[in-house]
Amino acid sequence: MKIFEHVNTVASRVKPRLFVSMMLLTLTSAAVLSSQPANAAVYKKVDADGNVSFSDVPDKTAQLITVAPLATVPAMSPELIESTLGNDQNSPSKERVENYRLTIISPTPDQTYRRGDDTFSANVQVKPNLINGDQLVTFVDGKPSSGGATSEMDRGQHQFTARVVNASGRILVSKSVTFNVLQSNVKQQAPIGRPPVGKKS
Repeated sequence: MKIFEHVNTVASRVKPRLFVSMMLLTLTSAAVLSSQPANAAVYKKVDADGNVSFSDVPDKTAQLITVAPLATVPAMSPELIESTLGNDQNSPSKERVENYRLTIISPTPDQTYRRGDDTFSANVQVKPNLINGDQLVTFVDGKPSSGGATSEMDRGQHQFTARVVNASGRILVSKSVTFNVLQSNVKQQAPIGRPPVGKKS
């Protein structure tokens, strides 16, 4: 900045036709300065017409100036660049996240099953389609299950839950409904040759 301030001061005292040539000289000199090694000596010389020149050759009429070292940044190796780009692409923050919509078609809320007679079956709809390794998981009373014989279920109220989880197990969306299992109405049959209970032959 001091070099440009000095040139501008000199330019105001010389003839206008010299101003353009001095600016060109200044830009050229700045390029020379930036190309010099950090430990090279630089000499500044001003002639009788006010023209400024720079050189690395000593001159008794020139002034030795100090040039601040240029800041440098080490170049990244191809391996480091590839590794950095690979980490960015595999970063979880870059993964696409869908807003899934879950619809439990069956069981319906408070649906009733006869224990032993009916078969419990789950039907769940997910929109849009699962991506990124996301998956649908279903539970009955907190245990993984997608359906089965009601004879293995206790009488009473139960809860069915459907969830979409990502590859790391994080729950993205979840819905639940309750259903009931009742004791089956089974009539006791009398053995052959014997009357039913409560009746006399």
